[in-house]
Amino acid sequence: MLTPTPTASAKPRKTPLLPDSDQQLAELAVFAADHWLDESWLTLRFVKAAEFRTQAQAYQAAVASRQQAGSTRPIGADDLLTLDAQIDENLYRVKNRLIDKYDKKSAPAHYPALGIGKFHGSYILDRERTRRIGALQTLLAGLKAEKIDDGDYGTAFWQPIATRYAELVNQLTLTDSSVATAVATKDSMRSYVTTVLSSLAKALDANYPAKKEYKAQLLAWGFQRKSY
Repeated sequence: MLTPTPTASAKPRKTPLLPDSDQQLAELAVFAADHWLDESWLTLRFVKAAEFRTQAQAYQAAVASRQQAGSTRPIGADDLLTLDAQIDENLYRVKNRLIDKYDKKSAPAHYPALGIGKFHGSYILDRERTRRIGALQTLLAGLKAEKIDDGDYGTAFWQPIATRYAELVNQLTLTDSSVATAVATKDSMRSYVTTVLSSLAKALDANYPAKKEYKAQLLAWGFQRKSY
């Protein structure tokens, strides 16, 4: 009779010293900085407790700024997709007005005056968004020049689209710029905060050689908490 091979028990997962999340790392940094002010015996040559507290709070503010800067993008991006679809779905109405005025064969010669170009075999308004802003303005001017700006799908239809499209593209451009700046600031601060926290943990390790005491000190300073 074969004796079943005992199944090896899974090793418990080790809690990382520092959390990956920017928000949790910022919370740890602020907590550890506040605790350090009460533990004046521990010193680091390259930074003092009060200075680190200021940097930790700045990092926490930078993380919040980064989150706020990026929070408006999905709404604006969705609105732009809706406008793009509306433009693409209704441009045929402008083409039909030109066909009615000239004829099917001659109408394409007048498309460029209305911002309509040929892309991959189709006559459309340029889909690159900054150029589409210009194409929409050309379309409005062309409708008037061709005297087809009346009706439900004349200026009354295209002007609000052109105005809103330009607003959204400019808004998203500014948002992208703000996000890029916020990310660069946050990442620079994260590197500094990580260095200080790692140094504090090493100092605790050196001063508390007994593993149990070291673990207790880590928790007291805010390291390896299950939640922040």
